[in-house]
Amino acid sequence: MQGVWARRLKETFAILTVGDGIIEVIFPTEHSLLWEFGPARVRRVARFCAENPNLMRLLGAAQLAFGIWLAQRQYHDR
Repeated sequence: MQGVWARRLKETFAILTVGDGIIEVIFPTEHSLLWEFGPARVRRVARFCAENPNLMRLLGAAQLAFGIWLAQRQYHDR
């Protein structure tokens, strides 16, 4: 059986993943542009993401599904 802190960390990660996925689905361009900073390569990736909102929505939906799966697994592994 896992320790309580390990389970809490996994749940926290699931919560962050779900939240980020929701934001990505609803506001893909704005969310991507928020991360447009730093080295040129990083800015190019952020710009690519902002210019492809449907791709980002798809990735956000996948992230949302992963977070839910992770939380569900966490509760059923007890």
